[in-house]
Amino acid sequence: MKRENENEGIKILFKSYYFIYFIYVAATTYINIHFESIGISASQIGLMTAVAKALAITALPVWGMMSDYFEANKKILIFTILGTLTFSLSFLLTKSFFIIFILYSFFMIFSSSVVPLSDSLLLNHLDEKAEQYGQFRVWGSIGYMAGIIPFGWIIEQTQSEATFILAASGLFLSLFFAYKLPKSKRTIKVASLGSFKLLFKNKDLLYFLVFTFLIQAPLTANFVYFPIYFKSIGGGESLLGIGMFIAAGSELVIFQKADIFLKKFKLKKVLLLSAVAFGIRWFLISIWTSPVLLLLTQLFHGLTYALFHVTAVSYISKLVGEKFRSTGQNLYASIISISTVASSLLGGMIYDGTGGAAMYALGSAISLIAGFSYFYLLHKIEYGQKN
Repeated sequence: MKRENENEGIKILFKSYYFIYFIYVAATTYINIHFESIGISASQIGLMTAVAKALAITALPVWGMMSDYFEANKKILIFTILGTLTFSLSFLLTKSFFIIFILYSFFMIFSSSVVPLSDSLLLNHLDEKAEQYGQFRVWGSIGYMAGIIPFGWIIEQTQSEATFILAASGLFLSLFFAYKLPKSKRTIKVASLGSFKLLFKNKDLLYFLVFTFLIQAPLTANFVYFPIYFKSIGGGESLLGIGMFIAAGSELVIFQKADIFLKKFKLKKVLLLSAVAFGIRWFLISIWTSPVLLLLTQLFHGLTYALFHVTAVSYISKLVGEKFRSTGQNLYASIISISTVASSLLGGMIYDGTGGAAMYALGSAISLIAGFSYFYLLHKIEYGQKN
């Protein structure tokens, strides 16, 4: 009985942590609007994001190896949250693009590692019950929904600088819950050079990481440029907040019920469904020019981002096995960072050169081609195994 109560208490702590942390994430949705308001162009934002993400790619395994060496995953998590808090507040001190460029790089080095470290801590706690991940991650969606509309309204009524005050408030609270989280049940094994060699001999893993890159590139471009594009066609921060609320609501449903998808349907069908939904979502954004209509496209967020993310976390855990579970999650996070680098640079050039609609049309084509190609590959592998 005591052990059951203890497990319930741990579940509440993890759910509370995700809830509070994603309230902070809601505030950061408006960060590029602030940068644009002080005179930074879409191309400059893209360059800044690309460089910062490139640095974050190198930092991800470093944070992991530090966690492994010191056997202190939770302590490193708290340290990265503190770093994120410090550098997010530092944006209030300057309007210089060069200085913001430097600050943003450090901000991304710290903030990009928070969710992978949190997920690693949770996955190690869940152990063989990794399919329950979505039931915890859904609380991040609830937190995001709780913050996105009020934050948009506050920023619209005040100044874009309010973004960082609101973000800091969420981070202060998330620090408290991070401190209360339990330590990992075992040492988190993060990649040594030898481990990376073993993983890169896993062709199924490599195929999936390539597919992940292609699917994530349009998505990460959307995260960077959608607030700017939405505002350019007449949408305000409050309306943008409603759109993000709708997106969070749709992902909430999928996170909560993701285990049903994974148990009822084959992996190749789930991933194809997500890819096709991505393609439709980007295509509709490219042809609709009304802010109100664009809000409807946010209904696809559950079938796109949420379904893909939960499936990827579970599938990678299966591909790499228990020994390399944390390494696999770090690789997944690194691929997303690499896709952000590419999509930020290319997306910024396409956005400035031909407009946001062209950028989204290209994203639609990439998503559909990648989805059907990977479905065919998995079908071919499955057929080969049967024969």
